[in-house]
Amino acid sequence: MKKISAKCFTRVTLALDIIGKIPSGPYAGFHELAAIKHKINLHDILTIEESPSTKIACSVPQVPCGPSNICWKVADIVKAEFGITRNVAITIEKHIPIQGGLAGGSADAAAMFLLLREFWGLDLSGDKLIALSRKAGMDVPFYFCGNTALDTEAGGILEPIDTELRFDMILVTPDFGVSTAQAYKGIDYSRIGHNKLQTIAMKESLQSNARAAVTSAMHNDFELSVFREYPKLPVIKRLLLEAGCENAMLSGSGSTVIGILPTAADFDKIQRTIGFRSLLVSSCSESSNCDTRYN
Repeated sequence: MKKISAKCFTRVTLALDIIGKIPSGPYAGFHELAAIKHKINLHDILTIEESPSTKIACSVPQVPCGPSNICWKVADIVKAEFGITRNVAITIEKHIPIQGGLAGGSADAAAMFLLLREFWGLDLSGDKLIALSRKAGMDVPFYFCGNTALDTEAGGILEPIDTELRFDMILVTPDFGVSTAQAYKGIDYSRIGHNKLQTIAMKESLQSNARAAVTSAMHNDFELSVFREYPKLPVIKRLLLEAGCENAMLSGSGSTVIGILPTAADFDKIQRTIGFRSLLVSSCSESSNCDTRYN
């Protein structure tokens, strides 16, 4: 029986501005962002094979294995678009923390589109792939846009950023997650969206490979509300900075806090100093095979 797999590489955010709610149009009620997303070598593994009905198995019990799973949704989107009546069984080997602000579900969804394209021999690329993937989730199109990009999500701008910079990072994953929906509910709209110029400056610094300027410009509007609700998170950020990270911040809506390491060799010392569960990750690059597909 035919079976194919993919590594689903995820991302961190290096900057995240919440510009505000979109008042009208097809994305009314969604939030426009100005986020710089950067792909890393942390990944899930997704496998699909022919099946009489759609079904999902996952190595992590907290992941839903029914129609609410984003990979199931992708299968439904693709089947409806191309008039397909066949089904697949989906297996998710989970390594990306859930509710961690790392967009693991979106990474899995992006890989699912590519797997189904190959599995069913579909004409699915370019603008069509971006448009269909947006139906699965606003964070999904990024994964077809290279390793670093400026993404406004519902704002409609997805701009690849060409940079030679690579980062080694410590990801601190607390023993709790943060619901993205709850994080949005906690937004204080009087305090957000004031750092977009800083995000544009980061984009330019990435393009000119100015590492210090990039790390000094890191910021995240979700910290304004999420840190208030989860007081352990600002403590983690402070400990990472005191332990020697070049900068630290919440990734996405949390709960993962990322620290930029001077070098990968500094990971063990910093991990011991802060005393929290953590992962060593690095930026994706062509040489690290972060191209989603593998045999």
